[in-house]
Formats: sequence, C-alpha cells, structure tokens
Amino acid sequence: MRRSLRFDRNARFGAATVGVVFAAYVNIATDFSAFVQAANYAGVLGTDVPAVDVAEFLLCVALYVASFAIFPSTGARRVAAVTLVSVVLFLWAAVGIERGVGNITEPAEFWVFVGDQGLVTLAASLGGWLIVRERCALSFLVLVVIFVPPIISRVLIDSSVTSGSFTLAKIGAVTLLGIGGAWLAAAIDRAVDRRGEASPHSS
Repeated sequence: MRRSLRFDRNARFGAATVGVVFAAYVNIATDFSAFVQAANYAGVLGTDVPAVDVAEFLLCVALYVASFAIFPSTGARRVAAVTLVSVVLFLWAAVGIERGVGNITEPAEFWVFVGDQGLVTLAASLGGWLIVRERCALSFLVLVVIFVPPIISRVLIDSSVTSGSFTLAKIGAVTLLGIGGAWLAAAIDRAVDRRGEASPHSS
C-alpha cells in the first residue's frame, strides 16, 4: 500500500531551508535599485516597469516570511524571525526611497554602508535562521559577518570591476558568508552544549 505524503517536521525543515536559500538568492541577485527608482520616478523613466519592480521586492519578502513561518520551531521563534525579516527589508526599502528623493543625505558613507544589499541579505537570512534554529546567545556573534559585504563592495567599486563581475562577486561572498556563518553558529552551539554537560561533573 502506497504511503501518503505527510508534511511532517522533516519535510517542513527541508522546505523551509530551500525557501530561505532561494529568498536569499533573490535578495542578493535582484537589482533593487530599480525598485527604489520605480517608487521615486514612476512613469518618468522610459525603461521603468514599476509593477514588476514592486512584485520582485514583495516576492522576496513573501519567500522569507513563508519559509520561516513553516519552520519546525516554536511559534515565538517563527514570529520573531518573520518580524526581523519584515522590519529589515521594509526599513531598507524605506531608507532607500528617502535617500533617492534627497530626504536622507548625511552621513552619506554611513547610509551606503548600512544600505548595502549584501548586508541586508545576510541580516535577514542569517539572522532569521539563527532565531528559528534556536541557537544559543553566543552563536549570534557570527552576525558580525554581515559587515563584510559592504567592505567587499567598496573594494570592487574602487577597483572599477565590470558590473557582471561585481554581481558575481557579491553573490559568491554572500553565499559563502551565509553558509559559513550558519555552520559556525552550529559549531558554537554544540560547543556550549558540551561545556554545559561537562560542568556538573568537573566540580
């Protein structure tokens, strides 16, 4: 007799993992400067398609929300991850739009740094992942890697690389930093657990 398919804990984990990875890819591979331009200059740019730009941004948000919402974790952690992603992405979009129309100007270098697409992608993806995976507080130190993409961006810009090389380098860097950060957090979590188990016997 054929077994019926069940969306059990393992299936939810797998689906959520694929969803987060795909959302991160969309987040870093899509040129969201087009979205900002669409919001600021809708109907002015001849090559502008505002509906498509907005749809891409909302698709990215929806992928993150759906992925973290089905993750096999506690309800509180799922809500926390969804909240983090929503706040980060919508705040990023809002700041980008305000900078585009000149309402936010100085300090320019600061806003360029914190508004870097790689930084935002890692903050949403890796930050949400650490929350739903219930990692220990110490493992959240790996979030320091979110500050690496803006530095890479500056180096690439100063080196005058082509737009294609820039995009590939950013995608590669974010991918390696995201996966590496997740594994490093898991290693830290396991080390903390082992130390906690060993402590009562060492006294």
